[in-house]
Amino acid sequence: MKFCPKCGGIMVPRKKNGKIVLVCTRCGYEMEASEDDLKSYMASSKAEKESHVKTTGEISEVKTASSEKNKEELEQARENYYELVLDQLGEYGE
Repeated sequence: MKFCPKCGGIMVPRKKNGKIVLVCTRCGYEMEASEDDLKSYMASSKAEKESHVKTTGEISEVKTASSEKNKEELEQARENYYELVLDQLGEYGE
């Protein structure tokens, strides 16, 4: 990061006439930017694979698979319930 030699304000990169110059945010002082100057203004980072955000398509696929499994489990639970009810009714009817 560069600071203005006149007033001490922060110098920010701007395009002017096809070139990149550093311009003071306070007084407007301009100076040519070197490659080293510009590197200090660039930010980069790499995200871990686990921190990536899932897209709606990926979430939908997971939900669809789990909802089908849930439907099967619910149907099995209903069948078990009906068998129990019918067994209980059969014992009382005898």
